[in-house]
Amino acid sequence: MAEVDLAAKRYALAAFALAKEHGDTQQWVTALDAIAAFMSRPDIKPMLQNTRVAQDMKQRLVEAGLNDQPLLPLNMAKLLVRKNRTALAGDIAIDFKARVEAEAGVVHAIARTAIPLNALEQEGLTRKVEQYLGQRIVLDVQVDPSLIGGVVVQVGDRLIDASVRSRLEALRETLVGSR
Repeated sequence: MAEVDLAAKRYALAAFALAKEHGDTQQWVTALDAIAAFMSRPDIKPMLQNTRVAQDMKQRLVEAGLNDQPLLPLNMAKLLVRKNRTALAGDIAIDFKARVEAEAGVVHAIARTAIPLNALEQEGLTRKVEQYLGQRIVLDVQVDPSLIGGVVVQVGDRLIDASVRSRLEALRETLVGSR
C-alpha cells in the first residue's frame, strides 16, 4: 500500500472518531470513497483545486455533487474544500478504511503464484491462510512465473513460502552440502 500523507491521516483519524461515536463506520467508508471519487473526477478536480474559483462556488459544486451523502461526511468534504485540501480525499478514504479493517482484525496479505488463480481458488487460498494465521485476511493475488509452482504469501513481515522454486533451492543446498 502506498504511503498516506500525514495530513490525510489526521483527517481520517478525526473522521474515524466521529464514525465510531455515531456507530456508522461502514457508512463513512462508502461516503469517503464517493467523496474521493467525486473530488478526483477530471471535470471537477481542476475547479476544486483552482484558487481563483470562489469558495462559495466550490461549496455549491460539492453540495450538488455529493447531495446524497450523509451530513457528517458531506461536512468533511466541505471542510476539505474550505482548507484547499481536496487532493487528500483519496488518501483519507484509504487510511479510514485501513483503520476500520484493523479494528475488525482484518489483515492484508499478498500471495504470489506461478499461474493466475480463478475466484474459487483465490477463495480457497484465502481460507487456508486465514486458518493458518487465525485472522481474517484480505488477499491480493499476484502472478510470479519465476515461482514455477506453489505459492508465496506475505503478511506484514511474515513470509510463508510454499513455492516449487524454494523447494528446489533447498534440495540443491542439500545436494551441494552433502559432498
